[in-house]
Amino acid sequence: MTKVSLDVRCTSTIRTSTRAERARRNRTTSATEATRLKTCNTANGSSLVSDLASDPNVPSLKAASIDELRKAFFREAGHTALRLHVSLEDVLEHLQYAFDLSLLRTDALRRVAIERIAQNIDELVIAIACIRGDETAWAEGIEPLRPVLVRMCELRVDEADSTLHAARFLMGVRKRTFGDDCEFEDGIPRLQEYAGIQPLRSYLGGPLFAILQDLIKDGLAVATPPSTTVRATMRNLRLVN
Repeated sequence: MTKVSLDVRCTSTIRTSTRAERARRNRTTSATEATRLKTCNTANGSSLVSDLASDPNVPSLKAASIDELRKAFFREAGHTALRLHVSLEDVLEHLQYAFDLSLLRTDALRRVAIERIAQNIDELVIAIACIRGDETAWAEGIEPLRPVLVRMCELRVDEADSTLHAARFLMGVRKRTFGDDCEFEDGIPRLQEYAGIQPLRSYLGGPLFAILQDLIKDGLAVATPPSTTVRATMRNLRLVN
């Protein structure tokens, strides 16, 4: 089996496992994780990760994985983490709750997962800051994704409706992440479940597109053919890594 085919299979399994587990974990671990992150700041070097590692109910990251994430953290996210007061231990603690490593049965799958998290660790830092209610993190890390989400919606509906659907979706994500909305049955994600397996644009874009498709199917939104401009840029719009 080639490296490319292995990566495709691993990525597919990781995403499937994450989606299947997310609904079960929404009401339990994420709420606990959000509370801990809002009340604890480990920038001064507390040992929350050690405490988690001693919990038999929480799968632990291996030393090699932690070392890879540590290198990526300081190389890719050091400046962002310093500004937003997010430490490496905050990242590791968040991962304990946001992603169930026990679902990955092989070393190959686990390696791919850690590699992808390392690639997106800067966005993971932003997500953690948003969970704490940091308005700066939201403005700098999430709001810039709005045009991408609008362009994605334009593949199915007109420009005005695309802007409206993207705005409503981001408002829902914000309210849910900041703890102002406890409804979990409408498909809108929370950043509490973002584990860095994919870029934030993919994590948000996938659910938004699914919601839009359901609205069209139910007759609550009107599908329109993409405009000439949209068709010309479709090749450049990538929601998946």
